[in-house]
Amino acid sequence: MENLHILVGGKTNGGLKAKQGTLLHMSPEMLVYASDIDDEDKAFSTRIGRASDIWSVGCTVLEMVGRGQFQYKTADGTIIVDSSNKMKSFKQVENGAYFDQSDAKTRLGSELSHILAECLRKEAEKRPRVAGLARLVQAVGGRS
Repeated sequence: MENLHILVGGKTNGGLKAKQGTLLHMSPEMLVYASDIDDEDKAFSTRIGRASDIWSVGCTVLEMVGRGQFQYKTADGTIIVDSSNKMKSFKQVENGAYFDQSDAKTRLGSELSHILAECLRKEAEKRPRVAGLARLVQAVGGRS
C-alpha cells in the first residue's frame, strides 16, 4: 500500500513512459497502442489505464485456470494458433477475436466465470473498476 499514490490518477504506469507487456495479456486498447506506435498522434490518444490492468487480471485468471494455456478464438469460433505477432493479433481482435473462456466456465462456475467475462470485455469502459471488481469477488467469496 506504500505505492497507493501511484494509482490516484487512474493510470498505473508508475511514471514510466513506455507501455508494454506480455502480448497475450495485452488489452485491445493496448494492442491499438502497440500497432500505432509509428503514428504518435493516434498512439498517444489511445487511453491506457486501469481498465487495461483489469483485462490483465482476467488474463491471469484464465492462465491459472487453464494451467498456463489459453487461446483466442475468431468470431466464427476457430482457434487462433499463432498469437505471437502483435499486428496479426490486433487485426484478429479488431475483427472480433476473443479469449476462449469455455474451460474457465467449467472450472470456475457461473458466478466467477461471469466476473472473468466482465474483466475481458473488449470495450475498456465496460470493464469493472477495481472497487467494483473487489465487491463482485467478495460477494461470491462470502457465500457458503
